[in-house]
Amino acid sequence: MNRSFYLRLLLIASLTPAWLQAAGIHAELPQGQGAQPGPGKAHAAGQDPFQPLVSREESEWLNQAVERSQEDLSAARMQLQEQNSPEASPALDFAIGNFLFQEDRLPDAAKAYEQALKKMPHFRAAAMNLGRVYLLLDQPAKTVAVYQNLVRDGQADANILVLLGHAMLLLDEPVGAETAYRQAILLRPRDPEVRLGLAKALLSQERFKEGLALIRELQQLEPLSRELWQLRANALLTSDRLDEAIHVIEQARRLGRASAEQLATLGDLWLTKTRPVDALAAYQEAFAKEEASLDRVLRALEGFIMVADAQGAKEMMQEAEQRLKREPDPERALRLLRLRARHALQEEREEEAMNLAKQILEQDPLDAPMLLLLAELLAAKGNSAEALLQSERAARISGFEAQALILQARIEVGRGNYARAVPLLESAQVFDPQDPVARYLEQVRRLAE
Repeated sequence: MNRSFYLRLLLIASLTPAWLQAAGIHAELPQGQGAQPGPGKAHAAGQDPFQPLVSREESEWLNQAVERSQEDLSAARMQLQEQNSPEASPALDFAIGNFLFQEDRLPDAAKAYEQALKKMPHFRAAAMNLGRVYLLLDQPAKTVAVYQNLVRDGQADANILVLLGHAMLLLDEPVGAETAYRQAILLRPRDPEVRLGLAKALLSQERFKEGLALIRELQQLEPLSRELWQLRANALLTSDRLDEAIHVIEQARRLGRASAEQLATLGDLWLTKTRPVDALAAYQEAFAKEEASLDRVLRALEGFIMVADAQGAKEMMQEAEQRLKREPDPERALRLLRLRARHALQEEREEEAMNLAKQILEQDPLDAPMLLLLAELLAAKGNSAEALLQSERAARISGFEAQALILQARIEVGRGNYARAVPLLESAQVFDPQDPVARYLEQVRRLAE
């Protein structure tokens, strides 16, 4: 169930016509406290510190507001706000908060609940609803603080423990979340929401065996839950169980429960297994189901180039080009040009690759991979001087020194300049020592003697 929907469902339960009794608000002062008209007290000596009292007059105001809210929620709330005061019972602030919540004015609802708690710090119902509103406002740290007070007071029920677990997960505190969920399970052992929360807490701690066992149990109850399939696949991916992840996503796919993102991930996984046909089918289904991001399309294109699959690369290239026509993006357009250059080189379309490399370098003169690609193409065409110039430019870019120096050495060897190649290879070994380069260096040294 969607988190926001779940929280709202819980809160609406306290907004029924019997919400006063559900919140533990007494409609009259008990005998001996002088139940007279006028402002009520938060609580009197000997009274429950978790439940407020209201005077007879306040009770009438509240009942009138509840009745009027059936026809005009805002009018009911404004009437109650006019009757409220710093000396009034916190029950009025609580009711105002509930009305504001129903109007979807969450920040104002939070202020009303906070005011109720200022008047009565241990007002259980106000704290419960305030924590829920904080979660809906994406303020989980405040939720945790409010609910920890309820736990200390011994006033936390299963609902509160579950929401406390949710809030701790959002704060990346899985150990605390696990504790909250386990306490909730004692009260609601069969509740799927509680068990799902516990599974997430376990997976967040990389306790995959326990978490996956819980998810499999939940899938027996809810075999069509997209969230459960997603969690199971992600846990397997995170624990590097790629074959099992493929199997799980394929199962979800057959059930029609795989999301577009899962299908695209399946395409990535099939590429790692060098199965481009299966990868292309997964990508096509993913992109037909939901328009994937351009970054995802470009990653797929890169994958097809890596496995040298011309058909897959062609389809992804066309998809990327269509996206860029609709939504121009200079940075991603440049990335596509780079991939097109690599693909052209792979397909032995050297002239096209060279032209693309030059286009890229006009936009980004410090693109080291393109400088090296252009240098190799120029060297292949016999233009050694220009090839050396481009590789020297690449050698001045951090991280590409060794690769550029090795290319320069190969160009010099091709020209018969063995003596010039030796110091270039020696310098390359300083940046990135490699056994194959060391063997090549020895061969060149012998040739230079």
